[in-house]
Amino acid sequence: LGRRRLSESRPGVLVGMEPQALPYVEAHLHLFRADSLSDAAAWASTDPFAACGGYGKQSVHEWGMAEAAELRVPRGGGTAFLVHCLDRDGASELRTETRPRHLDWLKASGRVHLAGPLREGGGQPVGTLLLVSGDSAEEVRAWAGEDPYAAAGLFSEVRVSPAPETAVPETAAGEGGTVPLVA
Repeated sequence: LGRRRLSESRPGVLVGMEPQALPYVEAHLHLFRADSLSDAAAWASTDPFAACGGYGKQSVHEWGMAEAAELRVPRGGGTAFLVHCLDRDGASELRTETRPRHLDWLKASGRVHLAGPLREGGGQPVGTLLLVSGDSAEEVRAWAGEDPYAAAGLFSEVRVSPAPETAVPETAAGEGGTVPLVA
């Protein structure tokens, strides 16, 4: 844009702003341990960005991490990505029917560091969260499109985002149980 006097600026363009090559932020995903889903929701309500209406929507889910060793491949070098999938409404039967093929596919991939279903307060699965290795977001997105769940039409939304090293503490990989998730 360059710098212009106020009289030269177009409506909606901030004066003095310069283009920046910044990555687009599609969503914020907070992954943390809490004593209950209601405690996680209370914490999420204190998010200043949420308080000012900065999110289009906000949801709190419980993440049940899988225990299978094939779904806990140690993180090596390279980039890790979060694959956040939400089921379409009324698809619980499809999830149940497709689950064995989905798990076999994940295990055979050898790239899954952490995986598990996202659940609502009543324990009903409503999505999937994966931490996987990959070469690029595009490559991981293509890989995720081959998931039997995706092929069966289970998901209404799939987001792939690079995962910073601090996104999932190493201690989470060695512990079972569930983790509240705010997305």
